[in-house]
Amino acid sequence: MKEVFTELVDNDQLPHAMLIRSKQGGSGLALGLFLTQYLLCEQPADGNPCGVCPNCVKCQGMSHPDVHYVMPVNKNQKVKKVAVSENFLEEWRELVTESPFIELMDWYTAIGIENKQGFMGNDEITALRQKLSLRSFEGRQKVFIIWQADRMNQEFANKMLKSLEEPSNDTVFVLITENPDKLLPTVLSRVQIFAEEPLSAEELSIFLQQKFELPPPEATNIAFRSEGNISHAIKDMHHEGDQWLTDFRNFMRLAYMRDIKGLYQWSEKMAKNSRDAQRQFVKNALSIFDRCYRLGWVADHLPFEGEEQQFYERFSPFVNYSNIRGFMDDFEKAAYHIERNVNAKIVWFDTSINAIRLVHQGRKAAATPSTTTST
Repeated sequence: MKEVFTELVDNDQLPHAMLIRSKQGGSGLALGLFLTQYLLCEQPADGNPCGVCPNCVKCQGMSHPDVHYVMPVNKNQKVKKVAVSENFLEEWRELVTESPFIELMDWYTAIGIENKQGFMGNDEITALRQKLSLRSFEGRQKVFIIWQADRMNQEFANKMLKSLEEPSNDTVFVLITENPDKLLPTVLSRVQIFAEEPLSAEELSIFLQQKFELPPPEATNIAFRSEGNISHAIKDMHHEGDQWLTDFRNFMRLAYMRDIKGLYQWSEKMAKNSRDAQRQFVKNALSIFDRCYRLGWVADHLPFEGEEQQFYERFSPFVNYSNIRGFMDDFEKAAYHIERNVNAKIVWFDTSINAIRLVHQGRKAAATPSTTTST
């Protein structure tokens, strides 16, 4: 996609409003930052910004006065009154400078709102429109990067429409989202959409080798485990454990043990998380079920290590033709209900009770030789 963006800039054909449809844990933000730096660079060459001109240096430090960032926020211990992106720029720079391959929960953790919903509302659009009324400081374009754009509420979106439809000549909007279907159709009709291509395990392995100088075997193993998710791959590389994997292991262990009390307590704990955190847990759980089911059809060697390897070796046989559809349906139903504000404790406890039946259904199927390989 970089080549597409550079060609549009070089030919003076860059749309004033665009949307990058990013993959989960993908390169959407990194692409937006690259486009911004290339657009403002004073001496671009061979499809890349020079990296040394004043504009490039400011972009790399995320301190360019004509580049504005909008991201989902909420009140926290530091910001108790008006929650707008500008009040969180210090945390934003620190997080994104370390790595632009971030997920929504990484951002929520960075600003201490793990148990809240981040959003873009009336205060945010007011601040944005004030910046739109100003001239560019450097005499070139102004760029507005709106990350996780699907988090804008209806008030923000409605007031944003005119800016998208009738922008000034020196303004570029870059919307980034994993869920464009959650944006108003009127917003989508006013932007040009660029979809990030899925990243194969081989491509991710090469990226890790080139970017972080990982040995090929290690990069290959991490890429396989991450399934195209760059953010997960980088965390894996730095041995940063994901809490959701621990939560999932505990969930399945309690279901296997038929520990009703333990599952009720687990459901209470999970329900205390934000809806975003719960939806993220569902996405990751669905990936585990899918991976475990597919592992039944590939070679015995698994590119995992330590506790993770033990978990997959022990759990994978229990996910098979007898229960895979049930697991997938139950977790997708849980996500549907959470999205619609159904009592989360009830949702998760109901899912837990069903999991007891499904995991033992899979255990029996694994222990019984069968010629049937599908439902």
